[in-house]
Formats: sequence, structure tokens, C-alpha cells
Amino acid sequence: MRLENKILNMLVVEDNPGDYALVKEYLQMSNLPPGKTIHADSMASATNLIKENNFDIALLDLSLPDSSGIDSVITLNRLLPQTPIVVFSGLSDVEVAMEAISLGAQDYLVKGEFDEKLLGKIVHYSIERKRMVEKLRQSNDRYEFVNKATLDTIWEWWFNTNSGMWGEGIVTTFGYTDAELNYSNEWMRKYIHPEDRERVRTRLNEHIKSRRQHWQDEFRFCCADGSYKDVYDRGYILYNEKGVAERMIGAMTDITEKRKLENELAKKELTQQKLITEVTIQAQEKQRNELGKELHDNINQVLATIKMFLGLSLEREGSRKELIDKSLHNVNYAIEEIRKLSKSLVAPSLGDIGLAEALQELVEEMNLAKKTEVEFINQLDDKYTIDKNMELMFYRIAQEQLNNIRKYSKASKAIIALKTSSDSIMFSIVDNGVGFDLATRAQGIGLKNISSRVDFYSGTMKISTAPGQGCRIQISIPL
Repeated sequence: MRLENKILNMLVVEDNPGDYALVKEYLQMSNLPPGKTIHADSMASATNLIKENNFDIALLDLSLPDSSGIDSVITLNRLLPQTPIVVFSGLSDVEVAMEAISLGAQDYLVKGEFDEKLLGKIVHYSIERKRMVEKLRQSNDRYEFVNKATLDTIWEWWFNTNSGMWGEGIVTTFGYTDAELNYSNEWMRKYIHPEDRERVRTRLNEHIKSRRQHWQDEFRFCCADGSYKDVYDRGYILYNEKGVAERMIGAMTDITEKRKLENELAKKELTQQKLITEVTIQAQEKQRNELGKELHDNINQVLATIKMFLGLSLEREGSRKELIDKSLHNVNYAIEEIRKLSKSLVAPSLGDIGLAEALQELVEEMNLAKKTEVEFINQLDDKYTIDKNMELMFYRIAQEQLNNIRKYSKASKAIIALKTSSDSIMFSIVDNGVGFDLATRAQGIGLKNISSRVDFYSGTMKISTAPGQGCRIQISIPL
């Protein structure tokens, strides 16, 4: 605020008419901007005037008929908390005037020892000083509010004096008492973990050397009890006009729990990855064994029969045609079995037909055996797009469980259901077969294989079964 552009409203609290007339004349002769000067000859009169007017400055005589000395300063300061006060005193009241300044007055003038120039300067400086003090107070209030509102530890560091200041977080988060606090940067570095200290120091010096303003780092900070907390620290560096770093303001956040959760998650992911690898290897071994058994017990026997028929056809001319026809029939059978075997091994391409149609084909193939009647209920919402790898996962789970139903369940009925909700895909396979004891089968390769696929997509799986009560597998995968 520039005084040249402002009309000043001044309150003069003075009971002596002569002294007031002199002050008013000096004010008019000074270089202060024009304004309105209002006179009060007592504290009671001043109180009434303050209720009706706004003042930019108050000039106060310490000897009033209804109030005197420090009491006058306290009263006027209470009535005008945002307004600068300048006190008038006699030579014998200088000590009282000094005490008045300590209580909030901006300055004092000794009666008979000032002129219009000094009065103008005192008024001008008092208004500016009060404005700066108020601005500083508001800034400090904001700092205190932020300090109390945040869980961060706010700090400040002055490079030239190697001193600083800590917010309440250093006590509430790290457990230090005021008696233990040392505000130098050496204290801060001392309590950074030895393995982190040099890295933090080097990184900060690099920022200062390159005159960067924003700095951040993570390190371990020692608590009062000797334990360490993981912290995320960041600061803003202020430079002077010569580019020299003078001051740094920052905030330190305790991320110990966050880091702990991250480490636990990393361990869980590693364990899960090992499980997936283990299940994959076991599934591959199981698949190889089943493939070898299928080739040996089925296709290999068919080929051996074809070889026998062809050999006999060379020796028995009369039955040659019949033997060749039988061989052709067995060749077609072998081709069909190899096709089925290949289809079960090679990942299907669902890009053209989609998951629903692929599952429908799987169900129809199962129904051809006329052993278990399988129904597919499709309630997929077309507005949701399912990842192709996720579609393949659902297909493989259905393939795995339908194979288990065919081999072991003795079920007459099975239902596959697929539907979407606002945030997930629900997939279920239910049969009315013999069921099984989940406690003894939970670690089986089939269920582990299904479980690992579901875990990979952060889904959940629930199995409901018991001997004689069929089986229900319910899977939910977040979209």
C-alpha cells in the first residue's frame, strides 16, 4: 500500500487543546497525503468515535482524564487491533513509552521535541511497520494452520546461519522433545541413516549447484527411540539475486507403512509368480503324460491295426478290398483323434468368434459324447470389452473343468454361466456329480492351475463341493 494514493483517517486522542492544535498543524504541514483528522479528548470519547469510524492510525497521549499510561495503550490496542498506534509522552514518560511499544504500539514521540517532518516520518513508518507486522502474523498463522492440519513434518533451513526450524511433526511423528532438538543441518544429516546420508547430501548439493529450486528424495530418518522411519522429503530452495542459496523450506512425509505394504506386495507377487511357474510346469508335465498315454493307448494302437490290415491285404487277395476299407476307416479315425488332440493342445484363436461362441462350441463337443448334458448361459454385455488373454483364460478354465467333469464327476447335468456387471465378470461352472472332498483335492494340479489363472488377473475363486453334492466353481474377475 502506497500512502500517496490513500486518504488517511487519523484519530488523535489528546486532552490538551493546545497540544492537539499543534499536532493538527504539523499534520497539515507534513508530506502525508490529505485526509481527515478526528479529535478525542478522552478514552471514552475515543471509544465512541471508533464505533462510528475506521482509522488508519491513532496518535495517543499517555495522560488522559479517564485513562493514563499503559492502561490507555492496552485499551486502545484492544479497540483498534489492526491499527498502528503512536504514543505522545513527556520526558518523564519515556520508559512508559518504551513499554507501550512492547505491548503493540508502533512508535513514540516526546512532546516538544518533534516537528512536522519527524511527525510525518513517524506516521508513515508506523503504518508501513504495522502492515508488515500484520502480514507476517498472517503468514505465521497460515504456517501454524498448515503445520497442524498436515501429517507432514514441515521444516525450514537457513544456509547462511546453518540454522533451521521444525514443525510439530518432528515431535508427533519422530518422538523428539524440544530439549532434544538441534536446528542445524548437521543434526539433520546426523539422523539420516548412514547408508543414505552421502547420497542425500550429494543429490542436494547438485540441486543447489545447478540452481534448481525443487528437491526431493527418499531416505531413512532416525526416531528418538533409535528406530528408523522411511520418509519422502521434498523442499523448495530460495536463492538471492546473486544466485546463492539462502533458505530452504520443505516437508517430510512418513512413508514407513507405504514402504512396508509395497515390500509385502512385492513378496506376495514373487510368491505368486513362483506358484504360477510351478503350476505351469506341473500342467505341462501332466499334459505331456496325457499326450503320451493318448498316443500310446489310442492312436498308436489304431496305427498298429492299420499296419496289420495292410500287411494282410498283400497276402489275402480275396479279402484285400475289405482290409483296405477297414484301414481307411481306421486312418480317418486316427486323423479325427489327432485333430481333437491338437485342438486341446493349441491355444484357440478367439479373435474371430469371441469367447461366447468358443464356449458354445466346447459345450456342443461335450454334448456329442451324450454322457453329461451341458448347458451354456451367456449374459455378457456387449458394451464391455474383454481382453483376449482373459478370454483365453476363461476358455482354458472351462476346458479344464469340463474335462474333470467328463472323467470323474459322473454328472448327468452341468451348467456354464458367463455374465458381466458394472465392475467385474462372473464365470461359474456347476455340475450335479459325485463331488469331492475339497480338503484333499485343493492342492491337485487341476484346481491349482485354475486358481493360478484367476490370481493372475487379481480375481477371486470360490469352490463349493462335498462328496455326493456335486461341485460349483464361481470366479469373479475385475474389469
